[in-house]
Amino acid sequence: MMERIKKSFRFRAGQEEKEIILSGDESIDFVCDRNWLIEAVMNIVKNALDRTEKGGLIRIEWKMSASSLQIAIKDNGTGIHPEDLYYIFKRFYRSRYSKDTQGIGLGLPLAKSIIEAHGGSIAADSGLGAGSAFYINFPTL
Repeated sequence: MMERIKKSFRFRAGQEEKEIILSGDESIDFVCDRNWLIEAVMNIVKNALDRTEKGGLIRIEWKMSASSLQIAIKDNGTGIHPEDLYYIFKRFYRSRYSKDTQGIGLGLPLAKSIIEAHGGSIAADSGLGAGSAFYINFPTL
């Protein structure tokens, strides 16, 4: 699944001189609606590309523990303003601090809905100028 996501953004990342790095055990199996889960992760990766400068890195990492599967999408982009973190998963939310004029504020709420429909959760951590990290967790018990 993660390789398919990387391939979907390969051209754009190359044009913008950004790199998408995958890291995780490729033998992990997870029962899910593959197309919808790909859609959720792609929305987060698209945002990471939008907010990462030339030469930037986007990492997609995944690991399985005894009780959960975690997928992390991390970038070294501009980050999210601290006042916005609480609202980023709300539909149509647009930051007053963002210079980004694209989108209408549905990508992250859609990702959250898909993840929650799979019994999972999503959280974000970010610092201005330090990039962002999105953590998706699915219980496996």
